[in-house]
Order: sequence, then structure tokens, then C-alpha cells
Amino acid sequence: MGPEDGDNRVLAAEYTLGLLPDEERAAFEARLDTDPDLRREVVAWEEHLASLIEEEIQEVQPSPQLRKRLDAQLFKPETPSFWQQIWPYGLGGVAAALVLWIAINTGVLIPEEDVLQADLVAELVPTAEGAGLELRANIDSARGAVQVLRAAGTPPEGRVFELWLIAGNAAPVSLGLLDGDESTLIDLPQEILDDLPGGVLAVSDEPPGGSPTGAPTGAVRAAGPLTAS
Repeated sequence: MGPEDGDNRVLAAEYTLGLLPDEERAAFEARLDTDPDLRREVVAWEEHLASLIEEEIQEVQPSPQLRKRLDAQLFKPETPSFWQQIWPYGLGGVAAALVLWIAINTGVLIPEEDVLQADLVAELVPTAEGAGLELRANIDSARGAVQVLRAAGTPPEGRVFELWLIAGNAAPVSLGLLDGDESTLIDLPQEILDDLPGGVLAVSDEPPGGSPTGAPTGAVRAAGPLTAS
């Protein structure tokens, strides 16, 4: 299934639940007249949601940890978060349960592989050179991965952000480059996992492809200690 199929699936679900704004709903209905695949998506959602209602789904609420992950994954600076858009509709009972079910179980809103059970976190405080940068890192030591969430800020033109671990008095170790998206998932080398507790994460700006020397060469834009979550 390609990205467009996933987008259509989400739109069909939102249309079926009555969550699309009037303008988007009208545009979606215009597409239904000419797109049989889209019509099939809507019918599939109507039948599926009807079957869930018949099973008397109980209202559920996301845990605070899952709610935070959903917000972070779906956060867009230009618009309210997914949850901020939904809850003003006053959805309760079955509708709220269905919306949460879609978010958790369909896999089209938050990829399972991007959900970490974080045991270490770091709020990266911007330096003077990194003013306006908002970064948070979540580390799942058992999985051996770090997820960096960027709410604001971009690297200087022609530069990239590189993530570093500083453990005690040891030299900085590169963990990888940050993507241009709001979320970057990086697999961590097994040999550095024991050095994570008490360590410090830092982000520097580097030339495309990362530091050519294996050590930070650009300005440090943000840094913060790792603490237990």
C-alpha cells in the first residue's frame, strides 16, 4: 500500500466519523463521484465501524504516555494537533472509542515501529547559536533506539543537525543525523548503551553528510542531560 492509499484510508475514516471540515468534506464528496477506490474505502469503514458499534465498544481513553506519543507524532506547527482538533467536537461514547481505535490499531496514523518505551529522556536546551530550537529525545534502552522530536527550529542553510552522546569525560560519539521531519528514529550501537545513563546529548550543525572528522566541527545548537523517564 502506497502513501496515497494510506492518506485515502485516513480521509475515509474521518469522513465516515463526520470529522472533516465543511470545505474538505465537500472536496472529498466530489472525489467520491469519480473515484471508485475511494468509495470502496468509505463503504469498508462504514461496515467496519457499524460492526464495532454492534459489539458495544466501551469508551476508552489513551494513557498519558500514549497520548503524548500520539500528539508528538501528529504535531504540526501550522495546525492544532490531531487530538486538539477532535476533542472540541465533543465526541464521547462510541465515537471517541472509534477514533482512538483508529489511531492505535490501523497503523496509518502512528507507525508501530516509531513508538518507543522510553526509559531515558533529554530536553535539549538551545544555546545562543540555537535560539528557537525545540528538541526532545526519548531513548528506549531495551530496543536500542533514540527518537528525537523537533517542535521548532531548522539547521542553517546548507547544514544538517548531528546528534552526539557525551558520556563522562569521553569524547563525543556521533549517534547520527537528524531528518528534516519532526521526528527522527535512530538505532543505537550496542556498545554505547551502558554509557547512556548520566550522559549528555548534544546537537551540532555540520556539513551535509555529517562531521568529516568524527567529532563536532560546527556550533553546538542544543544540549541536555539524559534522565530517567
